[in-house]
Amino acid sequence: MRYYYLPLLALLSLTLGGQSGPDGTIFLTNPSFEDDVPRVGAAPRYWSDCGFIGESAVDIQPDPLREFKVVKPAQAGKTYLGMVTRDNETYERVGQRMSAPMVAGQCYELSIQLARSEMYMSRSRLTDDEANYVKPVKLRVRGGYSICDLGEVLGESPLVDNWDWQEYRIKLEPTQDYTFIVLEAYYKQPILFAYNGNLLLDNAQPLVPVACEQELDAPRQSRADEVVVAEPEPEAADPATVPTPERARPESTVTSRPQAPAGPVVKLGNTRGELKIGQVFEIDDIIFEANSATLEQESEEALNEIVNFLRQNTDVVVEIGGHASYRAGPVYASRISEERAVAVIDYLQSQHIGSAQLLPRGYGKSRPVCMEDTEACNQRNQRVEVKILKLRNSR
Repeated sequence: MRYYYLPLLALLSLTLGGQSGPDGTIFLTNPSFEDDVPRVGAAPRYWSDCGFIGESAVDIQPDPLREFKVVKPAQAGKTYLGMVTRDNETYERVGQRMSAPMVAGQCYELSIQLARSEMYMSRSRLTDDEANYVKPVKLRVRGGYSICDLGEVLGESPLVDNWDWQEYRIKLEPTQDYTFIVLEAYYKQPILFAYNGNLLLDNAQPLVPVACEQELDAPRQSRADEVVVAEPEPEAADPATVPTPERARPESTVTSRPQAPAGPVVKLGNTRGELKIGQVFEIDDIIFEANSATLEQESEEALNEIVNFLRQNTDVVVEIGGHASYRAGPVYASRISEERAVAVIDYLQSQHIGSAQLLPRGYGKSRPVCMEDTEACNQRNQRVEVKILKLRNSR
């Protein structure tokens, strides 16, 4: 039966004659990225590789020859799609014609299983040394009018930093009646430098019409994958793989809902002997305008505390982490937290702090320090933190 399944899907797509389902649902052909055998440098059946000229194509994983060391079992079926971003500013993507055109102004939900592989070995395009393409990337979805037409960005996932398969629900917002869809792996934004990352895709669902004002749920773990995967050893001084320190919370805030990591939070200091990779400093009194990434004037003293620290520790690379209220929706929380982290970095750079010392990250509402439904708790969760990523001249 396996050899007839995929051609049947293609025939079904043609038979639909450009029609959607009765409720406006749009179907993809081979949405689980199946093929007879896993292959490297080849797109799955009925998908076209849309990558950069001179670069290798996407991969049908798991890696049969262990060339890339991608061994994760598929979430559905036997194979899945593997895509990478590279340190030479190229990245991978695939496209296909949809069963029916999108309707301009109508929003759609794409549900898809996404994960990151602990190992994805290849050669760095910049150094030609063997590298683990392990950093987290996002999935971007584009609409167009021909195969590999890089038209409008319709929607995107948050950074996919989970090792296990998880369901991601992405809202697509077309402004035109697109007939083709492109899926691409893309860097964390803003892009300070291109990097080697990977993204695994499986079990995409049909595009279902949704109200444009509807807020989709956050990604959740698939029940089909309950295997606990040990995280790999982090690469030396790699910002994307530095373990996040744990943080303690008062017992009075502990509930049965998701909790923040436990461990000490320390104040930003100037003593070199106190600094450790992964150390987190919570910065008080950085205040933004409501529902905005615009800094309030009262934040200047706290911001200058960071400026003075970085001037006195010029060999330190830090992450500026933005955190959002637990009350916010997941998509909005992810966006506003990253925008606020970037706003802080913009201020630091205006004070002549070099970009080589700074890396923004938006955590959304994933790491609350309290869970009480009070305004005080809400304000505490809307915070900015500084995390030590590198000590370039440790002594």
